[in-house]
Amino acid sequence: MIVLEGLKERVKFDRPVVTIGNFDGLHIGHQRIIEEVKEKAREIGGVSVLVTFDPHPLTLLDPKKIRGLITPLPLKKRILREAGIEVLIILNFDENLRELEPEEFVKSLLVEGIGVFGLVLGWDFRFGKGAKGDVDLLQKLSKKYGFFFKKIDPVTLDGEKVGSNRIRKMIEEGDVKRAKDFLGRPFLVTGKVIYGAGMGRKIGFPTANIATYENQLLPKNGVYITEIEFQGRYLPSVTNIGFKPTFGYKKISVETHILGFYEDLYGMELDVIFHQRLRDEKAFNSLDKLKEAIRDDVAKAEEFFSVRS
Repeated sequence: MIVLEGLKERVKFDRPVVTIGNFDGLHIGHQRIIEEVKEKAREIGGVSVLVTFDPHPLTLLDPKKIRGLITPLPLKKRILREAGIEVLIILNFDENLRELEPEEFVKSLLVEGIGVFGLVLGWDFRFGKGAKGDVDLLQKLSKKYGFFFKKIDPVTLDGEKVGSNRIRKMIEEGDVKRAKDFLGRPFLVTGKVIYGAGMGRKIGFPTANIATYENQLLPKNGVYITEIEFQGRYLPSVTNIGFKPTFGYKKISVETHILGFYEDLYGMELDVIFHQRLRDEKAFNSLDKLKEAIRDDVAKAEEFFSVRS
């Protein structure tokens, strides 16, 4: 996959079929759009192109609404590469981009910047200054500028429209099991293993402390059945997200106990894959009570993976 940071000058691709959007989560609705882009590109012997923004437009438009990203940019790049997108263009969402009128947005970025041959977008796509542009305007502009346009209708699951905001709410509520259905894959966070206080090791349950991306959305505080992807291996684990109230910590942490695994992981980058929420995080009045609860968490995780296998 070719990755371009911005459009300083016109890029030259043969018959580019383009989609554009935030694509946070790259959920099953986004996947439907991506598959259509790839299919159209194959049909005409063209190139599949996805255009996205960094930072997320809400960072500038309405910072209070930014609650974390389901797929921070490094993870988004990896998923798009695996999905088979040939060209990823990352536009810096700044005041200049924000102030572009809808037609100028299409003309300068898509027509003159990329040489768009075809455009595939979701039904609710909005663009341009004040989000005044919509798919109806794009239909008209496609005729004016000579590219084909296809609108993708909403994807529904159990009678509910699939969307990033809905999935984000599921994750914030700890419902990672349902989020998996809407994402089309388990929710995961990625980060580097850093040194912690070592309390887990002292009580017999060593943990990997994960420093996640700064803007990574985290599930609701609590304990989860998870899995660690490490060097091509998938390792059963139990993950705690929160403030470790038994020890009075003030900073949120992501700590994973990998079942039956004792190798040194410091400095490694890992994926923590979330399968199921077990319980709320709570303060225990003794270390014995804490260890008893962790043993119960581990037993439930072992049962989960035993049944799955």
